[in-house]
Amino acid sequence: MSIVFDASLDAQVGQFLGDVDDLVDAQYKNAGKAEKLISLVSSKERPVKENSIAFLAFANQLPQNKDAAREAGLIPVFLGLLSEPTLAESVSMVKHASMGLMFLANHSDVNKQAIEQAGGLEKIFDVLRYLLAYLKATDVKKEDVINTVSHTLNLVIIMASLAPIREKMGAVPYFIVLQNYLTYQNESVDVQNQIVEKALSAVNNVCLHKENKDNARVAGCIEAVMQLFKSSKVQIVDSAIRMIYNMTIIDANREAIRRCNGLESLVSILNQQDAIRLIALKAISNMAVDRQTIEYVMQNKDTVLQPILDLFPLDKNEQIFDQVLVVLQNLVSEDSLIEEVSRTGILSKIIPSIKGMPLQNTTQQSILLKSSCIISGLVTIEDVQQSAINEGIIEILIDLIKYQSVDIRKEAARSLANATPYYDDVRGEVGKLGGVPLCLDLLLSSDKEVVKQAARALVNLARNTQNEEMIYEAKGLEHSIRLISQGEKDLKMLGTKLLVNLSLNEKARISFCQKGGLTIVLGLLTSPDQELQLQGTKIATNLAISGRNRKLINESMPDFVPAVQRLVQSSSAEIKTQAEVAISNLSFPYEKSYEGLDFGLEEVPEFQVSQSFYEHEEDDDEDEEDKEAAQQQRIQEEEEMRVAAENEIQERKRIMEEEVKRIEQRRKQEEERRAKEEEERKVEETRKQEEERLKQLQEDMERVRLEEEEKKRVLEEERKRQEEEDRLVAAAQHLAEQEKAAATKEAHDRQLRLAKEDEERKKKEDEEKKRREEEDKKKKDEEERKKREQEEAAKKAREEEERRIQQEEEDKLKLMQQEILAREEDVKRKKEEEEHRRKKEEEQRRLAEEQRRAQEAQDKASQEAAKAAQEASRAQKRTHIVQEIVQVEVNYVRNLGLIVKKFLNPLTSAAASKRPILTADKIKAIFSIVEIIHNFNSMLADGLQSRVKRWLADNKKDHLLIGDIFFKTTDFMTVYSTYINNYNNAIKTYKESRANNVPFVQFIRKVEADPELRDQELENLLITPVQQLPRYVMLLSDLIKTTNEDHPDYKSLVVALDKIKGVTSYVNERKRDAEDAMTMISIHQNLHGKLPNNFLAPHRKFVKEGTIQFGSSSGSFKDKDPVVFLFTDMLMMTIKHPNKPNEYKYRYSVMLTSSTTVEDFPRINNGFLVKGAQWWMFSCTSAQEKQQWVESINKCITLLPKSSPSSSTTSVPSK
Repeated sequence: MSIVFDASLDAQVGQFLGDVDDLVDAQYKNAGKAEKLISLVSSKERPVKENSIAFLAFANQLPQNKDAAREAGLIPVFLGLLSEPTLAESVSMVKHASMGLMFLANHSDVNKQAIEQAGGLEKIFDVLRYLLAYLKATDVKKEDVINTVSHTLNLVIIMASLAPIREKMGAVPYFIVLQNYLTYQNESVDVQNQIVEKALSAVNNVCLHKENKDNARVAGCIEAVMQLFKSSKVQIVDSAIRMIYNMTIIDANREAIRRCNGLESLVSILNQQDAIRLIALKAISNMAVDRQTIEYVMQNKDTVLQPILDLFPLDKNEQIFDQVLVVLQNLVSEDSLIEEVSRTGILSKIIPSIKGMPLQNTTQQSILLKSSCIISGLVTIEDVQQSAINEGIIEILIDLIKYQSVDIRKEAARSLANATPYYDDVRGEVGKLGGVPLCLDLLLSSDKEVVKQAARALVNLARNTQNEEMIYEAKGLEHSIRLISQGEKDLKMLGTKLLVNLSLNEKARISFCQKGGLTIVLGLLTSPDQELQLQGTKIATNLAISGRNRKLINESMPDFVPAVQRLVQSSSAEIKTQAEVAISNLSFPYEKSYEGLDFGLEEVPEFQVSQSFYEHEEDDDEDEEDKEAAQQQRIQEEEEMRVAAENEIQERKRIMEEEVKRIEQRRKQEEERRAKEEEERKVEETRKQEEERLKQLQEDMERVRLEEEEKKRVLEEERKRQEEEDRLVAAAQHLAEQEKAAATKEAHDRQLRLAKEDEERKKKEDEEKKRREEEDKKKKDEEERKKREQEEAAKKAREEEERRIQQEEEDKLKLMQQEILAREEDVKRKKEEEEHRRKKEEEQRRLAEEQRRAQEAQDKASQEAAKAAQEASRAQKRTHIVQEIVQVEVNYVRNLGLIVKKFLNPLTSAAASKRPILTADKIKAIFSIVEIIHNFNSMLADGLQSRVKRWLADNKKDHLLIGDIFFKTTDFMTVYSTYINNYNNAIKTYKESRANNVPFVQFIRKVEADPELRDQELENLLITPVQQLPRYVMLLSDLIKTTNEDHPDYKSLVVALDKIKGVTSYVNERKRDAEDAMTMISIHQNLHGKLPNNFLAPHRKFVKEGTIQFGSSSGSFKDKDPVVFLFTDMLMMTIKHPNKPNEYKYRYSVMLTSSTTVEDFPRINNGFLVKGAQWWMFSCTSAQEKQQWVESINKCITLLPKSSPSSSTTSVPSK
C-alpha cells in the first residue's frame, strides 16, 4: 500500500519531482512519489524541504492514505519537525508538519495511538510552548505562526478525543501551556478569538477525563476560563461556561471557583442567550451541592442569589425555570441554613410562576416536582408555616395534590405534613380548601411513600376540630384501620396516631367500637413494640370517654382491661402514666343499657332554662273557641307561607340546575373550540417547520454547489499557477548557474504571495458568507419570535376573558345557592318554631281543659286537684333542673374542650418547635391538669346525656334519676384540688406572659377571635373549673328541694351532695394549705441571715406580721424599722433590709410552747411581755394593736399540741 495523491496534487508533485530530480538519492530514483518526497525532507535545500513537507501534509487529506502514511513512516517524520530548530529555520515546515499530523490523527484512532507512542505529546506541547515566543516576536511572519498555532491546537483537540491519550494529556505542564493560550491577547480581536477558542476547546476535551480536572485547576485554567466570560464572541462564552460546568463536579474545583468570585461571574452571564443561561445555571446548581457554596451564596445574597431570583417570572421559559429550581432546591437541601434561605423570598417567586401551570410535558412535571420539593423543605421553618395562608402556600399545595403525577402528589402531601404540625389556623385552612378529601384519596395509592406522606398530613390535620369531623365523615376510621393492618411499621404507627386523633370525636369512637375496632386496639396493647403500646393506651383512654364503649369493653372484651393493667407495669414511664389514665376512664360508671339510644348528641334537645320554669302560672280564662279559631287560622297562613317558600326554593333550584347545564354545555363547546384551534395551530406549525426544513435543505444544497464551484475555480487557478511556475523553471534552466538560485527564490516568493492572496480571498468570502447566513437567521428568528408573542398574547387574552366569564357565572351560582340555602333554613326555622309553639299551646290547652273539667266534675276534690297541680309543677321544675344540670355540664365540657383544643394543644405543639410561644413550664403553670379534668367531665357529661336519652327513649314512663351518677363519680372530683390550688399561680403566670410575651399576646388574640369561642376569653374560661364544684352544690341543692323524700332519686342525691360538699371542703382545705405553704416559702425567700434550721417545718403556718418594737428583758429597743412575724409556734423578730425593698434581716426568734405566757407590761407605752426560757418585751403603736397581738399569741399557744417542747429556743444570727 502506497500513498496516493489526488489529480491536481499529483500533477504538482510530478512537476516538482521532475524539477528536483537531481537532488533525489540514487536509491530512490525508481521509488514512488511519496518515497521520493520523504527522502527530500532531509534535503539541505530549504525550498525543496518545505515543498516536500507541504506535499506530504496535503496528501494526508485523503482518508485512503490514513494507513499508508503511517506505514510509510510519515508520523516520525512530521514529529521530528516539531522542534525549536525547525521553527528557527522555517515556521512553514512546522506548520505543514502539524497539519499533516492533524490530518492523520483525524482519520483514525490507530494513528492517534501511533503519534502518542512516538512521543508525540511531548513534542506537540513543546512546539506550542516555542510558538508562544514567536507570537510575541516581531521579526517573523505572524500569519504563518498563527496558522501553525491553529493547526497544532487542532491536533491537541483531535488527540484528546481518544480516552487513553486524553488521560496522558492531563499533566500540569501541558495545562500550563494551554493556559497561556487561554490568556493570549492580540491587537486583532479576530486572531485573538481564533487562538483562544481553539485553546478552550483543547482544554475542554482534555478535561473530559475526570482526573485531569484537578491538574487543570493547579495550572490556573479555571481563572483563565472565567475571564473568557467577558468575551464578545458568543461561541467562546458558550465553550467557557461548558468548561466551568464540567469542572464543577470536583470539590476542589468548586472551592477554586468560589475563591476567584466565580459564582458572581456565572451570575453575570445570565443575561446571555438561553443556551448559555441554561449551562450557567447548571454550573451554579453543581456548585450548590456542598455546604460551603450555600454559605457563600447566603453571605453574598445581593450579588449571587438576587440576580437568579430576578429571572422570575419564568413561566414562559420552562427549561430555564426548571434549572433555576435545581439551584434553589440545592440551597434548600442544607438543613442548617434553610431558615436563612427561607427569608430570601424564594416562595414568593415560585408560587405565582407555577400557579395554574398545566402538566403536558416532562419539563412541566419536573418544574412542579422541584417546586413541591422546595416548598416541602421551606415549610419546615415555623415562620413560613405562620405565613403559609397569606403567602398562598396552602392553596398551591392543594392545587399540586390535584395533579395526576404520583411524584408531585407525594411531595405536595409531604409539604402539607410539614406545614401543619404546630398552627391550628393552617390546619383549618387546609380543610377549608378541600385538602382533607384529597389526602384521604392519596391513602388509596399503590405507592407506599405517597400513602405515608398523606397519612402524616392527615395525622396533623385531624388535630383541628372541623377536619376531625370531615375525616370521620369521609370514612377516616376505615382508612386508619387499613393503615394499621399494613406490614410496614411506619404506616402502622401513622394509622394508630390518626386513630388517636379521631377517637376524640364522639361519633367516631362509638362507631369504631361498634365496627369491631376494639380487637385492633387489643392487638396494639399486646404488641411487643412499646410505641404501638403507647398509641394503644391513648386510643383506649379516648374510647373509654363514651359510656357505651366502657360497657362494651368491660362486659364483652374480657382481655381488654387486663391488657391495659399489664401496661401499668411497663418500663416506659409514658406508657405507665397513659395506662393508668386509661384504667381510670374504664372504671368510670356507665348505664346498664344503651339500646334505643343510637341518635347522636346533636339530637339531644338543648335545654333552655328560664325563670318561668320555676314559677307557677295561673290558668288563662280566655275564650277557648276564639283561641282555637285564631290558632287554626295562623296555622293555615303559616302553612301557605311554607308551601310558597318551598315552591320558590324549588323554582330557584330548577333555575340553578338549568344555569349549571348551560354553563357546562358552553364550557364543553369552548373546550372543543380550543382543542380544534390547538390542533389547527399544531398542523400550521408542522407545515411551517416542513417549509423551513425544505428551505434549509435547498440552502444547504446551494451552499454545497457554490463550494464545489469555488473548489473547481481554486483548482483551476492552482493549475494555471503551476503552469506558470513550470514555465519559469524551464526558462531558468537556460540561464547561467549563478542565476538559478535567484530564479528559484523568485518562484518561491511568488508561490507564497499567491498562496497568501488565495487564503485572504477565501477568508473574506467565508466571512461574508457567514455574515449573510447570520443576518438571515437573526431576521428569521426575530419574525418567528414576534409571531409567537402575538399568538401567546392573543391566547392569554382569550383565556383571561374565558376565566372572567366563568368566574362571574360561578359567583352567580354561588349567590343563588346561598339564597336558596338561607331561604330553606328560614322556612325550616319558622316551621320548627311554629311546631314548638303549637305543641306548647296544645299542651297548655290540654292541661287547662283537664283542670276545667276536673273542677266542674268534682268541686269537693279541689284541694286534692290543687295539690296534684302543685306536685305536677314540682315534677316539671325538677325535670327542668335536671335538664339545666345536663346542659350546664355539656356547656362546661365544651368550654374545657375549647381550652384544650384551641389553647393548650397548639401551645404544646409550638413548645416542641424551635420557636415556642411559651415554655413547657409556663404552659403547665397556666393550664395545670385541665386536660385530665376535661377527660373526667366528658365521661360525666356522657353519662348524664345517656341517662336523659334513655328517659326520652322510654317516653318518660319512669323517673328521671341522676343521683346515682353523681354518687359514683364524686371520688373522681378530688382531682380538682390540684387545679384549684394552682389557679392563682396560673392567672399570675398568664398575666405576666401577656405583659412580656408579644407572640403569646398575638396567639391569644387570634384564638379568642375564633367564632367558635363565642367571644369568651381564656382568662374567663380558666376560672370555670374553680367554679364548677360550688355550681354542683348549688344545682344539686335546688334539685333536692324539688324532689320528694319518697322519690327513688332522693337518697342518692342527698348522699351525692354530701360527698360533693366533702370534696369541696377537702379541696378548699388543700387550697388553704397550699396558700399557707406558699406564704411560708415567700417569707423564707425574703429573709436574710442565719435562720433556724427547721423554719419551713410542715406544721408551721403564718399567722400575722406587724411593725412593732421588740427588745430582750435586759435591753432596750435598739433596732430600727422592726418587723415581727407570728407563726403558729414561733415569734420571729426582723428588721427591714436597708437596700432591698420588701425583704428583711433576721434578728431573733422565740419558740412558743404550752408554758409560754403573755403578760401586760405597763412600764412602756402599749407594751407586753412574752415569757419563756427568756423574756421578750414588745411595744405597739396603739392599745387596739396591742390587744390584737396578745390575743393572737395566746390563741396560738392554746392551739399548740400537748407534746410540744416545754422550753423555748432563741436564735441570734452571727455577726
